[in-house]
Amino acid sequence: MPNNIPLRSGTLVHLSSDQAHYLTNVMRILKKRKSKRVEDSSLGKDCVRIFDGENGEWLAKVHISTDQQNESSSGRGRSRRDGRSPRRNRDLSLVAECALQLRTQNSEDDRPWVLFAPIRSRSRMKIMIEKCTELGVGRMIPVTSDRIEGAALMALFESNSKEATLDAVYGGYKQPQEQDHRVPSFGKLEVHAIGAAEQCERLSIPFVTNDLPLSGMSDNSPNTLLKVQDFLKEWCDDWEKRHHLSGDRDVSTSNTRVLLICRERASGADTNDVKARVMPVLQALRGRQRVSFLVGPEGGWSVEEEEMFDETCSKYGGDFSPVQSVSLGASVLRAETACVIAVGAWALMHDSK
Repeated sequence: MPNNIPLRSGTLVHLSSDQAHYLTNVMRILKKRKSKRVEDSSLGKDCVRIFDGENGEWLAKVHISTDQQNESSSGRGRSRRDGRSPRRNRDLSLVAECALQLRTQNSEDDRPWVLFAPIRSRSRMKIMIEKCTELGVGRMIPVTSDRIEGAALMALFESNSKEATLDAVYGGYKQPQEQDHRVPSFGKLEVHAIGAAEQCERLSIPFVTNDLPLSGMSDNSPNTLLKVQDFLKEWCDDWEKRHHLSGDRDVSTSNTRVLLICRERASGADTNDVKARVMPVLQALRGRQRVSFLVGPEGGWSVEEEEMFDETCSKYGGDFSPVQSVSLGASVLRAETACVIAVGAWALMHDSK
């Protein structure tokens, strides 16, 4: 549900045309009211569960919009006077009235972030978004790296001038823009995240965006992805700024988010610097409340990126480092598999507490 209206008892939420179409034609809501008008106020009929990511889950009663009821009544009268039959297949305008709170909202701040290189297969990228959503990811941020393929960027970007894009939050399609430029298709990825959130009954939808919420960092252009090198520098600069102001180097007490860099086959573990060595992901997750995972492209990290990771981990090494290299096992994993395993490891550690 749109979160501009807080969910409270008695709150009326206007449903989008797509939501109304799904409820009436797929879920068959209000279909039993053909013969007579039902004024049953029980919560067992024509009810749905809704959430907005901030105020928990609510049981809501679905009604036909008052405006459309008046319009339909006058329309039927005119049709009968003119000798025409009224329209029957028109989509209803519906509102949901909050009646009973079923679950309260838990904190969303501790959910992990996943920074990933786009995948050239859209179907595999869809699976990655769905499974990470089901496992509890909080934010999905695509980034670019040295070995990213052009086809992978083409799978993420689409031209708004050629086709309309789906508005994932409010439903309906946005009209194409006049300019011919390419922007990331975050709307379609959010649609996959919404469906997965409904399936697993979580009370929030992960952000799919190219913006990195760090202090002092401006929002990216909608058609620009952050490079891994620039991201890592911004991440470390933000950590230094926070700890310089607080005077506290203990990440566990300052509640700072730690970046876990996923390295295939424990690459980098043979370095002589203990601080730069790769740690098993489950071991790295112990004692860390808030983490972010950085997952490489299908071609793996480049030599320059590997050296940059080793140098950064060596510089900030220690139990309370803002950056840590981790291993997801001895096998070389596909990019989407690595994302799912990383978030799954977090889910196992989080649920075991």
